Amino acid sequence: MARQDAEHARAHAKGGRARRLRRAELLLIGAGVAATLIGAAYQYAGIRSTLESSTASSLYAQQQEIDRIFVDNVDLQPYFWHRQELPDASAIRDPAAKLGAQQLAARAEATAHRILDHFAHLKYQMGTQAFTSERSDWEAYMRRSFADSLILCRALRGDQEAFGGTGADSLWVRYAEEPCRGS
Repeated sequence: MARQDAEHARAHAKGGRARRLRRAELLLIGAGVAATLIGAAYQYAGIRSTLESSTASSLYAQQQEIDRIFVDNVDLQPYFWHRQELPDASAIRDPAAKLGAQQLAARAEATAHRILDHFAHLKYQMGTQAFTSERSDWEAYMRRSFADSLILCRALRGDQEAFGGTGADSLWVRYAEEPCRGS
């Protein structure tokens, strides 16, 4: 009986060590999983930050290209910044002046479409959540651009389908409809 008690005590002690080892294993596994999740969260934050920085860099580069258009073509500025009407080429009799007005209108239309492409890209980036910082500033900039430019309003109105149509999330409804009223 003493022998059985001793064996029973050894088995009990062995079982207790096995349970402690199993608990230690589970704690180590849990710590490993927690460390992995924390590491993944830091990686996600780093990737997100890199993605947003890259997106912002691309958007600012596009904006600089547009700014360059206005530096190189200062005669376009009133039509995009001061809501000025383009000259009506059909009302001009002088052939040289008429040609000048037609060329101005063509450059203004091309510039408007370049700006609309930029706005569509901005809207897309904001929609994918790849670009969230300064979102309200960009949205205000787009609305103000439409408010300041009859040619920009008309270009979007004339080609709405190419820029998302007229649905609730379209470039037209979100940024242009209100400022372009009456243009």
